[in-house]
Amino acid sequence: MKIGIDASRANVENKTGTEWYSYWLIKEFSKIADPNDQYFLYTKEKLRPEYHGLPTNFHSQVLSWPPKFLWTQIRLSIRLAIKPVDVLFVPAHTLPLIQGKRTVLTVHDIGFERLHELYSKEAIGGRRLRKKILSAGTRIFTKGRYGSSELDYHRWAMRSAITKASQIIVPSNFTKNEVIDVYGIPEKRIQVIYHGVDQNIYHPMADASTIQNELDRLKISTPYFLYVGRLEKKKNTAGLVKAFSIFKHETKLPHTMILAGQPGYGFDEVRNEILRNNLASEIIMPGYLQPKTLVALLNKATGFVFPSFYEGFGLPLLEAMACGSPVVASRTASIPEVAGDAAELFETERCDELAAILKRLATDDDYRRNLRQRGFSRINRFRWDECARKTLAVITGAS
Repeated sequence: MKIGIDASRANVENKTGTEWYSYWLIKEFSKIADPNDQYFLYTKEKLRPEYHGLPTNFHSQVLSWPPKFLWTQIRLSIRLAIKPVDVLFVPAHTLPLIQGKRTVLTVHDIGFERLHELYSKEAIGGRRLRKKILSAGTRIFTKGRYGSSELDYHRWAMRSAITKASQIIVPSNFTKNEVIDVYGIPEKRIQVIYHGVDQNIYHPMADASTIQNELDRLKISTPYFLYVGRLEKKKNTAGLVKAFSIFKHETKLPHTMILAGQPGYGFDEVRNEILRNNLASEIIMPGYLQPKTLVALLNKATGFVFPSFYEGFGLPLLEAMACGSPVVASRTASIPEVAGDAAELFETERCDELAAILKRLATDDDYRRNLRQRGFSRINRFRWDECARKTLAVITGAS
């Protein structure tokens, strides 16, 4: 069997949720794949060093010819037209115009269908000429139904892909129900397969000096709370800043807040909230953190806070639990399903409720210890090898 995999997201340097999901599946597939099957990994650039040593039946396919934009729709389509495969696996929600005989698609979330206000209305494409070309092309191709904004692109790509995919994989029952409700997809075409966490990477660290070296490098001192994710409206980062402001005003405790991640849509609101509450010296934004650094910070955090408005799964929840960080998260979307009883949940709009939880985390050792232990128990349900085994069964038609 010839199996094609869109590995473009797995091959980026600074990986987040979808990219890590793609990366771990490829790594785990390489351990369990039938050696008689041939796997073709499609990327924009040469495979990164972490993929060296893949089995001989895994073939790198670098699709680097122009144009640079619309890589999936144009370059990947051309490759599949010239050299078709038996099944194509796309670990995100954008399919090429030309696919394999069967296509398996992963839908992580459809927040853009539920909460339009959390997504940018600006045209994508970078430079002005490219934006104009993309805008005109999109209008023509979609018969005027969609423009070229981030929101429109997500909606068009998903609606196009979800009708063509042979099988759809989702990371939670919440996302499964969303897909059925919004798109009317038959339940038999959808498989729920939970993500995993690598406990060889994310774990409690015994070496205090290694942790301290990472903190010193970033000029971070304890105590602190930690948030990981894009700094944007969807993640409710501005709401977290408001809650932290209440916490600081009411307690006068020395804790800082670490916002680890890159700015996204709505970052101006985050920055303005920080300035409005005079928190510039109390909130640290170190940018994207590689796993080694993230693990160190999670190990020493008073608590990990995940305040999103909408999530299809939420990998940082598992990473925090695996490192022994007490978890606080919003009671919305897939988060209660993933977190179970291993997190303290709060209503997303209730900044005062979150502030009270932060205060308890900062002052109650038994409370932190209890959340920590519940997290350790919870993460054993989420394994990348199990995720890969179930996913490969869907791809090969064995499921």
